[in-house]
Amino acid sequence: MSATDGQIWAAVALALALLAATTALHYEGMRLIARPGDGRLSRPGVVLAITGLVSLHLAEIGLYAAAFAAAVGLLQLGALRGIAHLAALDYFYFAAETYSTLGYGDVVPVGALRLVASIEPLNGLLLLAWSGASLFRLLERRAP
Repeated sequence: MSATDGQIWAAVALALALLAATTALHYEGMRLIARPGDGRLSRPGVVLAITGLVSLHLAEIGLYAAAFAAAVGLLQLGALRGIAHLAALDYFYFAAETYSTLGYGDVVPVGALRLVASIEPLNGLLLLAWSGASLFRLLERRAP
């Protein structure tokens, strides 16, 4: 499947929009998780912080999954090969493995959709690193 110039530019725009949306979501989520005050966390606070971070990443993966579904169905930017009949869970699975840079390779993007799928792991890697650094900072100041 060959991508046209219009499809390529639409994929670039979609990738940049997702990059901006997930970064903004992550920033706001991190503000909620970082707790006001001295930033010290109790043991239950650590559990809540980690749960919040995982939830935040799942929401960001959900944005990518919805975008992949729209890109395949509405925008006609390409396809995901490897699954005969794609369902919502399949889009989420592909988005999660791409976001986390796991990349099993059992589902493969074709067409202009490859551009979105190649930006997502860069975005996911940075957001995961940001979460790790913030969690380290919170745990470093954790109440004994």
